[in-house]
Amino acid sequence: MLSRKRNIKLGTRVLKLGSRGTDVGQLQQKLKDFGYEPGPVDNIFGYLTQEALEFFQRDYRLRIDGIAGEEVFALLKQDNLPVTRRVHLVQPGETLQDIADQYQVGPEAFIDNHKKSIYPGQQLVFFDREVWGVLGFDLPALDSFNVNQELITGVFISVNPEKGIASQTKSISGPKIAQVEFEDEELVSIHTILTKGKVRKNFLKFCSEAAGKMDGIYLPWEQVSRVDGFRYYKLLRRIKKQLGDKRLLVTLTLGMPRWNLLGGIDFAQVSRIVDQVVIKIAQPDPSLIDSEKEQYESLIHQMLHYVPAYKILLSVPVYGVMWNQADPSAWERLSHGQAMTKVFRHGARLTADDSGKKYYQFYLKGEHWGLRISSLDQLNQVIALANRYNLAGIVLDRLGEEDKRLWTKLASHFSIRKKL
Repeated sequence: MLSRKRNIKLGTRVLKLGSRGTDVGQLQQKLKDFGYEPGPVDNIFGYLTQEALEFFQRDYRLRIDGIAGEEVFALLKQDNLPVTRRVHLVQPGETLQDIADQYQVGPEAFIDNHKKSIYPGQQLVFFDREVWGVLGFDLPALDSFNVNQELITGVFISVNPEKGIASQTKSISGPKIAQVEFEDEELVSIHTILTKGKVRKNFLKFCSEAAGKMDGIYLPWEQVSRVDGFRYYKLLRRIKKQLGDKRLLVTLTLGMPRWNLLGGIDFAQVSRIVDQVVIKIAQPDPSLIDSEKEQYESLIHQMLHYVPAYKILLSVPVYGVMWNQADPSAWERLSHGQAMTKVFRHGARLTADDSGKKYYQFYLKGEHWGLRISSLDQLNQVIALANRYNLAGIVLDRLGEEDKRLWTKLASHFSIRKKL
């Protein structure tokens, strides 16, 4: 009986210190393949295996207990981990800058060591991150993509189910995800899909067709009503079943209705269905858009209660916003270049709102206008959070609207994952 129990497949039972059997050997080999050091592959769960497993759990922000259970097995059984761990063994005479140059990143990529001295024999750990850019309808920013495609994993391409996928998407190289959105009356359109059988059937057909041309589907829907929460969950299950190995991504914000007795969205259940979750700051007023590190860090902390870190992509708005101060609803989205042109042309002066957040103010044709632009330093602090919390990566919203200097910062923080 004992010998038969030892010869079992990985995932059949919980493994911990003292466990023996071929499944322990499989666990050890998996950890070794993914860059961890569990000691010899000897089918015995010893202290080195426990330590390697704890490093693995820390990296993926799982419960750090040195016990291999369902969550650990789900990750280890994948051919490619969602976040790729890379290890460099420090050689005599090497500096951190030498090592960073070798991997074409900056010292910031080595999050645990970039402010410390290093020594020969030390293992420096860093990760490949995904960097996605959003291309709007009619692909207005292909120039930005073409110039910076070596620093980008792929693109989310806005598509309207009623208009289909633009033919020029075929010319875009690299991974492409269909970002399904509606140009007008988003809440009505989503509610219609979720409640009308014929409309839903046509939408599922569109998703199937899009998956045949793209590498996945992204639903950036923030306006899901509380009464539609369960319908939304069922729709995601059907789409994922259709997609198979293709990716399914959704947006979650803290402004969306969370599950309670009256309905809403069960964030944890949704995260189990989908492959990745794009998290973003819910902006009640476009004029409030900013890139404050503390705000994003709070968002990440709260979302980690529902979504594993390795599934999270952090959406970072890189555009500016201009609004009429007499009528804030009259706002306009601007690229960084357009926004800076407004600042210099109209002699805008820097001021602060009631909460202390800075923005530009200027006078034009008898009206007062506000202009908010995220500084390069703010954006740099936000993208650094992907390393600090070991997220899958970031999404730049949107390509062509960013401060061009941002690409240098990205190259410093991340080794860019190029393949899905």
